[in-house]
Amino acid sequence: MLFTYDGIVVGRREVGDNSCFIDILTDEQGIIEASAHGAKKLNSAILSSASLFAYSTFCLNKTKLRYTVNSAKPKYSFHDIGSDIEKLALASYFAQTVRFCTPEEQTQDSMVRFFAIALYEINSAERLETVRSAFELRYASMLGYHPDLRACFNCGCYEHGEMYFLPDSGELVCGDCFDRDFGGRYFVLPPETLAAMRNILYAPLSRAFRFRISGDSAAVLSRVTEHYLLSRTERTFSALEYYKKLGIGN
Repeated sequence: MLFTYDGIVVGRREVGDNSCFIDILTDEQGIIEASAHGAKKLNSAILSSASLFAYSTFCLNKTKLRYTVNSAKPKYSFHDIGSDIEKLALASYFAQTVRFCTPEEQTQDSMVRFFAIALYEINSAERLETVRSAFELRYASMLGYHPDLRACFNCGCYEHGEMYFLPDSGELVCGDCFDRDFGGRYFVLPPETLAAMRNILYAPLSRAFRFRISGDSAAVLSRVTEHYLLSRTERTFSALEYYKKLGIGN
């Protein structure tokens, strides 16, 4: 039976001299593992579509055991990411994250568009760390771990000289309501950091990566979003560790 999906390749494993398995991120079925026979041949019609980060329309043949790529038509290429080691490392972290955390055979609303925007932002960004933060927080929200940053959960205060984020509950609390004896994990959010987090969560997807933030506030944002995603998914990612070793994530 043939199925057609728009998707982005987020993983690839070589098989023999000419073929490979690819993991395709789709909206309709989440992550799909498909075999791409002959994809490594120079004259293969699916050569470019089976490469990492390729965004294509895939025609897949499904049997009881697996999907096989029948044909593919490229939609957009993110090939340029591979020419910059720092951008490639960050894109690999994003790909590893969605590959391990996005459910299989479950509908994922706008996930392909979100990932395509993230790759585009990597390609064009001057500050990769803000792209990373936007991806981590928005993706956590798309997985169902949606923090409530609208106002203090206790009194409804929208702005305050001190705002605290409680990552374990995903709640925001103002300085007047914060329990100074609180023993759990919390982050003190500068106004600029909170504004950026609100933009990431509540702006339309096309604007989620578009915000301005200065050095100290950006550093806080990086710590908060990384902790939130990793703690909620209960995972670590080798690609993230490699990216940080390059010096970008420190």
